[in-house]
Amino acid sequence: MERTPIDVADALARVGDDREFLKELLEIYDEDLTARVAGLREALAGNDLKAVEQLGHAIKGSSANLSLPFLRDRAAAIELAGKKGDAATALANLARLEKEFQKLRDHLRGNPL
Repeated sequence: MERTPIDVADALARVGDDREFLKELLEIYDEDLTARVAGLREALAGNDLKAVEQLGHAIKGSSANLSLPFLRDRAAAIELAGKKGDAATALANLARLEKEFQKLRDHLRGNPL
C-alpha cells in the first residue's frame, strides 16, 4: 500500500471536519513552506545553522499541525542537523523535504479533499 503524504482523517479531525478550512490551511502552508525552503537555502548558503534550526522547527510544527508526517520528519531532521551544526545533513534533508513537498502537492491535485 502506497503511503500518503497527509493523514486526511487526522487533519480533518483537527479542524472540526471542515474541509474548506483545511483546504485554506493547506494553501497557506504551501505558500509558507515555499518561503521557508527559500529561507533554508539562504541560511545554508550563509552557514547560518541557528536559522536552519529555527526554520526546521517552524516547518516541523506546521507540518505536524496539518497531519503531514513525512514533511514533519524531514523538518525535524533539518532542525536537529542545524542544532548539531551539520550543514551537510541539513542540506540532504532539505532535498528530501522538497521531494516530500512535491509528493504532497501531487497527491492533493489528484485527491481533492
